[in-house]
Amino acid sequence: MVKLSAIALVSVVSVGIAISQEHGGHYKVRYVKFFEPSQPAFAKSSGTGVIEGKVVYVGKRQLKNKRKLITKDKEVCGRGYKIDLVYEISKDGGVKNAVVFVKGVGKPNPEKRRLVQERCEFKPRVLSMGAGSVLEIVNNDEVKHEANGVQDFETIFQLAQPKKGMVDTVKLDKPGVVEVTCNIHGWMKAWVVLTDSPYHAVSDENGRFVIKGVPAGKHTLKLWHEGFGEKEVKVEVKEGQVTKVTVEVK
Repeated sequence: MVKLSAIALVSVVSVGIAISQEHGGHYKVRYVKFFEPSQPAFAKSSGTGVIEGKVVYVGKRQLKNKRKLITKDKEVCGRGYKIDLVYEISKDGGVKNAVVFVKGVGKPNPEKRRLVQERCEFKPRVLSMGAGSVLEIVNNDEVKHEANGVQDFETIFQLAQPKKGMVDTVKLDKPGVVEVTCNIHGWMKAWVVLTDSPYHAVSDENGRFVIKGVPAGKHTLKLWHEGFGEKEVKVEVKEGQVTKVTVEVK
């Protein structure tokens, strides 16, 4: 359950993605399910405000991150285990790597972001971008990687990168969530969340996030986290003011 201020309401929605090819050779285009289309929201005021918030774990479950054995390329990947960091919680309950965005306001702002494979891990683990953005996937290791994008149990891209320094680009056209793994090193994982607006952020190690320049008005704030799932809440942004939000997850 999500608990916010008195202006907040909670609901749950579905997810999805679509990806198109930017340059040839590496993968096929395949369109799959995507987020339910948002109804455009228009602020009554021409001014803007700021959403400042924190995602906090308040549940009683003992959260455990699995250990995954390093089975190959140990001279680069290391020896022993990699920890699958689904849950990163600060001492005061702050949740890292939650994606928060204002749903259906304005048009997505296309950008270019990098997902780097380094010491057989994806960095960063979680990215947020507006739909229509370009993802650069980089191999920074002296071993072969093969980045694999999956949505709804379907492979939507595969990028083989046998040499260090290789960079491939993928244009991500539809709002939704992409799970990225490596076909060679099974413990590697990352997530790319594509939003339908330019107002988005990823929570830091203390669970905090800031979204600036949000049009004044009543909006739907959506949260996604790989372990805690998805939530929607209602927020009201006032011109020239900071709207503070605390999202509690269990």
